[in-house]
Amino acid sequence: MTDEMDVPRLVDENGLVKLFANRTRSRILVTLFYADEPLTVAEIADGAGIYQSAAYEALEPLTEFGIFERGERDGEDTYALVEGDELVEEVRTVARLATERAHPE
Repeated sequence: MTDEMDVPRLVDENGLVKLFANRTRSRILVTLFYADEPLTVAEIADGAGIYQSAAYEALEPLTEFGIFERGERDGEDTYALVEGDELVEEVRTVARLATERAHPE
């Protein structure tokens, strides 16, 4: 590494770091990967094993990536991953590969 590279700044600005900033965001994404329909925040929190307040807090920065379709059911906001979105599909691939390596047959 050279002195010219500001690695900490590069790491902080990397989109992957922002997308997976903490386990809560990862758990939300995986919950939505397995969902058959759009989920409310309460359903996301339940599926991810987190508090609703944590889900609300984590969903906001995730929306900046444009990977959610937002809707409404019974007066509550719902979230689903945008099927066919390049980032969603690539993250789904990484999730599958990581799971296979974490749990080899």
